[in-house]
Amino acid sequence: MKIKIRNWIFCPRLITTLLALTFFILFLRLGFWQLDRAAQKYDEFSFFEKRQAKQAINLDQNNIKSLGSTELIWRKVKMTGSFLEERQILLDNQVNASTAGYYVYTPFLVKDSENVVLVNRGWVPSGANRSLAPDLVVTKGIVTIVGLVKKEPRTGLLLIKDHTEKLNETIMRMQRLNIEEVSNIIKINLSPLIVRLSPESDHGYIRKWKSRDSGKNTHIGYAYQWFAFAVTLLIIYLIMNTKRETE
Repeated sequence: MKIKIRNWIFCPRLITTLLALTFFILFLRLGFWQLDRAAQKYDEFSFFEKRQAKQAINLDQNNIKSLGSTELIWRKVKMTGSFLEERQILLDNQVNASTAGYYVYTPFLVKDSENVVLVNRGWVPSGANRSLAPDLVVTKGIVTIVGLVKKEPRTGLLLIKDHTEKLNETIMRMQRLNIEEVSNIIKINLSPLIVRLSPESDHGYIRKWKSRDSGKNTHIGYAYQWFAFAVTLLIIYLIMNTKRETE
């Protein structure tokens, strides 16, 4: 193919054109994919904000059965009951201020019911000797707590095949947390939801929960980068294949 414009000639090779076209389309598709991800993130954040703005639900036996985890996710809840301190779960590999530690999960028996909810009570340091269990506060009697209903925490690569370790008679350490798996280990039928204890609530540990945002701007930034790659590729392709006509 040869195109002449005044004293300039555009004459690209077929293989060069095919490669440029392939990567140009790829960069554009990646850019539009990032824009789509940005829209999804914004919708998720809007859903989160709307749930957060609603009044806290008094999570009793009737609400747990009637609403379920789907209706309760990201909702503020208030529960009255007692912690089952003899069944502590430590989620391993959690870092706070560059210090290794655990998230402490304790089953919470809702008052006047058989419903048991797993509560993330916050972070504690693991200490220099990992074979020893950290000192945990024992909360006795009936208490009222406030928290946020969340999904099961994400987990990375498991460092060992058997990721559960018994530190003592009341504390189990795990690298991955799954409600069904925890239920089998502690021999208690847990409700299919997790409550993250609010920083304003008593009976917890360090709770510097990360503030949530939409993440939309990050994906828009990535999209601009892919579109910039596409434009740069097009400019290079035109320059490399355009020459001045000689006599």
